[in-house]
Amino acid sequence: MSLADELLADLEEAGDEGEDGLYPGGDGGESDGEAGEGEGGGGLEDIPEEMEVDYSGTESVTSIAKLRHSKPFAEIMDKIAQYVGNQRKNTEGPVEADPEYRLIVAANNLTVEIDNELNIIHKFVRDKYSKRFPELESLVPNSLDYIRTVKELGNNLDKCKNNETLQQILTNATIMVVSVTASTTQG
Repeated sequence: MSLADELLADLEEAGDEGEDGLYPGGDGGESDGEAGEGEGGGGLEDIPEEMEVDYSGTESVTSIAKLRHSKPFAEIMDKIAQYVGNQRKNTEGPVEADPEYRLIVAANNLTVEIDNELNIIHKFVRDKYSKRFPELESLVPNSLDYIRTVKELGNNLDKCKNNETLQQILTNATIMVVSVTASTTQG
């Protein structure tokens, strides 16, 4: 039996295992573990497009970014500060009952909220600053870098040249492109 015949035989055996119900999906037609369209529950549903928000009357980032001053955020950060200095103790019982584990889960969930808040702030800053320097969004695609760059530049686009703070945010090549583009912008 040649190597190709052995490989073909192995593939046929793997296909037979799917028909025997050894793989999720039952009949072997969906042996990759994905749920079929007829199966209910557990699947991702269509997520609607991000709603457009009008920030025209808003002048401050703090009026749209509520997470930093929220009570749940403060509580989680306080609990993290308590656990940072303490030595880890052995837990008894299921790990899900451990308060430190629950704090880790809450902190992980908080990272999603922080990311959403960052996206909201980025959109707000982009909408406001695009009037001054519309090309900056395409030059600095990272939202956090964009916000930091806007904070550093402000209304004075001449700050691009020889700016040490900007060099910590962007690469030298990006700073050069931003500087050249800033000198010719119509904003």
